[in-house]
Amino acid sequence: MSNFDRNDDKYWKWGMIYINADDPAIWLPKRTGLGWTLNFAHKMSFVYLVLLLVLPTLVALFFTRALKP
Repeated sequence: MSNFDRNDDKYWKWGMIYINADDPAIWLPKRTGLGWTLNFAHKMSFVYLVLLLVLPTLVALFFTRALKP
């Protein structure tokens, strides 16, 4: 693991968005509270973000159209 502190303020924008190009992790624990957040310096994080937003929308659209008589 690299020699950096994930809790350092310079890696957190507005205290919620983690950006650290030297950190190879895509998912990491949130700074406060429960859950996980993405490392937005990692290119794959945007793929995951799109999947998390688009996939549920497509599933919802599919089922609303499929259940219509």
